[in-house]
Amino acid sequence: MLGKGYVHRHQEALEHVRNVEGILRDKGYEVMINETAKERDATLFCITAYEEGYDLVVSIGGDGTLHETINGLSGQGHLPKLGIVPLGTVNDFARALQIPQGPEQAIRTLTSSRVKTVDIGRLNDRLFVNVVAAGSLAESVSSVSSEDKSRLGAFAYIKEGIKELTGHSAHPLFIRHNGKVWEGDSQVDGEEGPPLPIDLGIIPRHIRVIVPEEE
Repeated sequence: MLGKGYVHRHQEALEHVRNVEGILRDKGYEVMINETAKERDATLFCITAYEEGYDLVVSIGGDGTLHETINGLSGQGHLPKLGIVPLGTVNDFARALQIPQGPEQAIRTLTSSRVKTVDIGRLNDRLFVNVVAAGSLAESVSSVSSEDKSRLGAFAYIKEGIKELTGHSAHPLFIRHNGKVWEGDSQVDGEEGPPLPIDLGIIPRHIRVIVPEEE
């Protein structure tokens, strides 16, 4: 037995879960499956996974599910490897790591022996990968409906973003990395806004993600 694998799934991923479970069992893992039903479920599942010494966590869902997953992998002790089966509209992080966008191909990637160690960002007490947004643009992204995402795909985010692109001032921010502090303005319209309680940082080599074998 190689270890224990912890799978949490998005509610739309039912047809893929058994394939993931079969692959992991073939590799010698014990498998625990959990389904997200409300906000922060994935985070709580992952906290349990690292507290109980699981060796692998597999996120099946979109960028929102993955974001919650990574925020559950914030402990400083034993951290499981991360497998990703992307089912969302954009899947930015999976694309950056060249994880296949097709669910079946992504599931087969879980058999890979190649692991990539990835830096993550910290915004106040929350973790993020790839990109972080604050203010009206972030609000516009979160307001995209499931219907628009199904109908328009990634263009749904562009549509909402254009609505918020002008007419709002940006704000000063601070970024901390390697003991140094960078202070700047995130202005896009030339107007100063009030300071925001934003503290950005980078945690180097924090998560280990299973990625495709090199060709």
